[in-house]
Amino acid sequence: MPVTPEVLGPVWGADRMLLGDRARWHGAAVTRTPDERSLLVAADRGDRLVLFGRGDPGGVVELLVERVDRLDRSDAPGTRPAGWMSVPRGAVVPEAVLGRLDLEPFSTWDWLLAEEPPGVVPGEDVVVRLDPRADAEAIADCLAEANPGTTADPTGPHEAAWVGVRDEHGRLLGAFGAQTRGGLGEDAVSWHLHGLGVRPGLRGRGVGAALTAVLTRAGFTAGAQWVSLGMYADNDVARRIYHRLGFATLAEFSSFGPAGSTRPPT
Repeated sequence: MPVTPEVLGPVWGADRMLLGDRARWHGAAVTRTPDERSLLVAADRGDRLVLFGRGDPGGVVELLVERVDRLDRSDAPGTRPAGWMSVPRGAVVPEAVLGRLDLEPFSTWDWLLAEEPPGVVPGEDVVVRLDPRADAEAIADCLAEANPGTTADPTGPHEAAWVGVRDEHGRLLGAFGAQTRGGLGEDAVSWHLHGLGVRPGLRGRGVGAALTAVLTRAGFTAGAQWVSLGMYADNDVARRIYHRLGFATLAEFSSFGPAGSTRPPT
């Protein structure tokens, strides 16, 4: 069953973040608190279950506790019921719940949204469009040094565009990509930016801002209703750049993963 606005309910049916992700949640179970202030999505992603909470932190915890209670009454004890979980920052997840889900704290992060294209910024003249397939090796080499923790893959599904900056020898010094995601309406789309990486020697020169501005504008030109991105909460420098380009912080999260996790799932 698709995650439609009707499934999300009257409060969450127009939520930009949930609508953007709903294509990745086909067949997900959605539960909501009676007051509609909180929502929990439980989505199967191959060999793992991903839990995602939105809204009032206390209400999300209530929904998590209810889900764990159902797991404890299931016929499959001992299996790992979750491979990843993100909940609103401030949600105090009981240790018993984390233990039952076999998860531990991983990161805090923010979700940002732009609803109109940014103005032109310095440095855009050296930003070029990349071919996600032909330039895949160069992008991977750049990100291995500039952003080794990213899960962005230019050859993955739903890739919309990649942009970059090269030196005089053609070596890629910075790159940024975008995926297509859902929008308001069955055929509408948004763009989600991911995989920003600028090699250390070029940082602090406005390259990240130029890449972001060009890619964000490309999304709106291509018909995206909005452009979103996620960022780790402790990256204050990036937040200032994004806010200056017109992005607003719409939600703040804490994520939990299995022991030993080094990056979020794709």
